[in-house]
Amino acid sequence: MPGQLLGDRYEVERQLGKKSGRWTLLARDLVTEKPVILKLLFVDEEMMPDDLKLFKREIETLQTLSHPCTPKYLGYFEIDLPRDGKALALIQSYMEGTSLQQYLQQGRTLSEAEALQIAQAALEVLLYLHEHQPPIIHRDIKPGNVLLASAPEVITSQVCLVDFGSVKSFAASDFTSFTLVGTDGYMPPEQMGRRAVRASDLYSLGVTLITGMSGIEPEQLPRRGLQIDITQVVNVSSAFANWLRQMTEPELDKRFKIAQEALAALIRIT
Repeated sequence: MPGQLLGDRYEVERQLGKKSGRWTLLARDLVTEKPVILKLLFVDEEMMPDDLKLFKREIETLQTLSHPCTPKYLGYFEIDLPRDGKALALIQSYMEGTSLQQYLQQGRTLSEAEALQIAQAALEVLLYLHEHQPPIIHRDIKPGNVLLASAPEVITSQVCLVDFGSVKSFAASDFTSFTLVGTDGYMPPEQMGRRAVRASDLYSLGVTLITGMSGIEPEQLPRRGLQIDITQVVNVSSAFANWLRQMTEPELDKRFKIAQEALAALIRIT
């Protein structure tokens, strides 16, 4: 695969991810000499109907986004495969940085100060997405999709959200029924029940921050009922613990409802 030329101009450098019927590749655009991300969807007998729906939705969503901390749509092409098959290829901008998941895999966890910075920066991106017309819900915020612009040994406040493959936009209402997408442990109860609202992304961000500070996967976090027992796994100020508790409140009516509300509460404690 490395060195292979796709679309007559994209030279594959390495594979970044692989799911059933979907590949994510890092490639170099031989025209611009810049790195790009290629997301491939294989159209074959194993492809599920929702795979194509989500792939098309990701393309449509990226075409409408214009934010320095989200990927940019660069194009689309098709690849003919043996046995009359084909693959659809989405081209998007490559974003510099290291994911929070990569830091965790290196044994690095966040300090309270770093978590506060990341929380504020991520909420500002969510504010843009949630106030977009129509509103856009990411639905898969987790350490692997939080990209941190960084220097060696330093995590900065530059935060990008990547992988819009689970995204949902709402033209008329704040929630809808949909195919279950997301990542276990980071999804709130209503999303597990195939509903999503703006506050669903807030829950996922809250769990991501707790995992980032503790290094503990969501399934292993101690709980009281459905609520994460935050003070058992992270040593943070009571104000920040209370904020995280409201971000990850299982009951939707007790959680922050919108990014602006969560951001304003966060600013008051920093």
